[in-house]
Amino acid sequence: MLKQKGNKAFTLIEILVVIVIIIIFVIFAAPNVANYATEREVKKEVYRFVEYFKQRKGDVQSGKYGVYYLKPGMNSSSTAKNYYMTTEEFAIQMKVPALGRTNRNNASRYKNKSIMNSARSCPGSPYGSPDGIWNEDSNVFRWSSAVNMWMNKGYCISPDAVLSPGELEHTVPAGQMSFIVCSTSNTANHNSANSNTICNFNNKKEFRYGVGIYRDLSIKIFKYNLKKDKWTLQ
Repeated sequence: MLKQKGNKAFTLIEILVVIVIIIIFVIFAAPNVANYATEREVKKEVYRFVEYFKQRKGDVQSGKYGVYYLKPGMNSSSTAKNYYMTTEEFAIQMKVPALGRTNRNNASRYKNKSIMNSARSCPGSPYGSPDGIWNEDSNVFRWSSAVNMWMNKGYCISPDAVLSPGELEHTVPAGQMSFIVCSTSNTANHNSANSNTICNFNNKKEFRYGVGIYRDLSIKIFKYNLKKDKWTLQ
């Protein structure tokens, strides 16, 4: 006689066990996976900016630009503006005694230097500057829609860092930062939200990274740990 094949169908108990396992995964594991993905997205944007900054720094050092002004904007919808001086114009700016147009014909005030050379920094807004010839560069950096950034300002890249790149804005035990990058999942645009939800240095939100651009044009990256309320150098 032929043996009867065993019944391989799932029992009700087995099905219930599988359902319970799926529920447990959804409750405990899925949020962690989502948080990991969010954190990775912010980190990716920070490192993308750092790579872009280093490329522009290399362009200046190679002589492609005399000096470069980089302003990425606060988020994907902000207007990003970059400007550069040619090497010839930058040489004129650093010449002493300076041409009258570079110090608005006020040589005594700036000790015969250009305003740029006297201040050792780029102007706050190169566009339309009356004392220097700037050109707009269309190769700008834009943040993805996944992040917000603060503070909204520009950074000055010069050969051998003869000019200041810009002030450091925030100090923590781990170091100093120029700006921070937050996730849009838990922060809002700095100009369109209340003070409790915006991306800034003081609001203690998850998924925050800090970037420090230092006087010698070196860069450091920081990460915020919400549970420990602590910034750590990466």
